[in-house]
Amino acid sequence: MPAELRLRLVIAVSSLCVGTAVAVAVVLARGCGLACLVLPSASFASVALTLAPAAAFGLGTALGIRALTLHALGGLLARQRAEALRFTTAIDHISQGLCFFDGSQRLIVCNRRYAELYRLTLEQVRPGVSLAEIVDLRFDAGTTPEMSSEEYLAWRSEIAIADAASDTIAVLQDGRTLAIHHEPMPDGGWVSTHEDITERRHAAAQIERMAHHDALTGLPNRLRFREHLDAKLACDRGGQAVAVLSIDLDRFKDVNDTLGHPVGDELLRLVALRLRECVRPTDLVARLGGDEFAIVQADAPQPGAAQSLAARLVQAMALPFEIGANRVRVGASVGVALSPEHGVATDDLLKKSDLALYQAKANGRGNCVLFSPERERQSQRHHALEVDLHGVAGHADVDSHRWRVSR
Repeated sequence: MPAELRLRLVIAVSSLCVGTAVAVAVVLARGCGLACLVLPSASFASVALTLAPAAAFGLGTALGIRALTLHALGGLLARQRAEALRFTTAIDHISQGLCFFDGSQRLIVCNRRYAELYRLTLEQVRPGVSLAEIVDLRFDAGTTPEMSSEEYLAWRSEIAIADAASDTIAVLQDGRTLAIHHEPMPDGGWVSTHEDITERRHAAAQIERMAHHDALTGLPNRLRFREHLDAKLACDRGGQAVAVLSIDLDRFKDVNDTLGHPVGDELLRLVALRLRECVRPTDLVARLGGDEFAIVQADAPQPGAAQSLAARLVQAMALPFEIGANRVRVGASVGVALSPEHGVATDDLLKKSDLALYQAKANGRGNCVLFSPERERQSQRHHALEVDLHGVAGHADVDSHRWRVSR
């Protein structure tokens, strides 16, 4: 009976190369017309090839087959190493952190940026490390959200078992903000990207602040003032009124004209600081434009609280301001309107607090006046009188022109 030659070749590869090992085995088996038996192992992937020629042949033939097999295997492994290097280079040049986990929550691969984001070494995030181990390492590095290790693992596990993609924002203990995109895989694993968006969020917050705050004083601007007042008026305040105080500086134009705009700008900044010192943390102080300021006061007994605040404002603004070598005195006038007594809409309250402010200035400046319907009627009569006078003046001009033409 012809002798049998049995050649066993075992290829040991990492868990990442199981597919490659099987492919090598199949290629070798097909190339030699031999049978292929795949034997997986817990610690490594092994491919056992049983080479059984159909007929007996000599030792030289067997050695030739062995040399051919090893040569083919060497070429395949070299190409595999080159492909692995290209893959590693590609993912390491991605600006986002990238990681793959399998269905047992063990790391398959991650890029260098992922390790950098969480202040871990590449050795700490080697393939096969569990998610729980990585979370513990991140807690030691201070790169987890403000929650316990158990809470964080439970949170990430809920996301991991979800069958739909998701996006989350995580604020880390070190103050950075990361955007995480999670994409589930069919085998229960997942791939996720991690991006540091701290600077982007800071820029967005700065843009938002610029849109709602005065650049010179840092106070909320007219837009933010209206939004705040709208919100306060929309709330059920349990019968408590909302007060609007309109404030205008006295003699501010004289400061600009005599000392210049830089001194005027610094004066406005100091006025803003002094106004803030007069109010509660819950009150809103805004600069509406020029030397016009306004305050929203809620959750206080009215009208007493608003009148008391207005008196403090007048007193505070009467004190001198030290600006460089200049001691500047201005003063302020204040008009007050209340909701719902004087109106329930933002425009109504602003209009009526302004009317009260005009009355305060007419009284000699440095005064505070609470709006009253009688003052509104006086203002309306005054406006009607002005319109009538302009009409009379216009007719007089026409008559005078006609008289000159007729001559």
